[in-house]
Amino acid sequence: MRRLMLTLGMTMLTWCPITDAEAQTEGTYITTADVDATEAATLARLREDTSRTISDIMIRHVDVGDQQLGVAVVQRTKRAAGGPLRGIIHVKLDEIYYVLSGEGTMVSGGPITEMSETNSALLGPMQAGLMQGGTAQQMGPGDMVIVPKGVAHSWSEITTDTISYLIFRTDPEKVMELK
Repeated sequence: MRRLMLTLGMTMLTWCPITDAEAQTEGTYITTADVDATEAATLARLREDTSRTISDIMIRHVDVGDQQLGVAVVQRTKRAAGGPLRGIIHVKLDEIYYVLSGEGTMVSGGPITEMSETNSALLGPMQAGLMQGGTAQQMGPGDMVIVPKGVAHSWSEITTDTISYLIFRTDPEKVMELK
């Protein structure tokens, strides 16, 4: 299944138009070993700082001409259901999540109240606040979700000790750093 996701990521690179001035002459390869090592690093980061609930480490983020594409590994710690749900909106990035391990419930869509705006060094401009409504979906290994820019999203519950997932990010305005 991991090979399928790596193939999907590489296919995304071929779907994007490339300008002649910045055309790449070869693909960007991400191996299973790269994914495994990054997944181990995200888990180590969570274990080193127990106050941390999320670890997001970029594997690669490349310029493909008139936009950039990236893939990261994210791990989150267990979260009980209930209580206020704080969500985020990426202003300039689209994301595709692919769950590697663990289980949880993702909520996407719906309005956000008490909104604040930030500019993340990793993810560019973002909005955050309390989610109101949205669509909840149980997610587990092999499941995917596409989250377009401008859509609120969050995990309302993580039922395992951690959930680990790949995120493929499109970056048409090149707000993220290359890696």
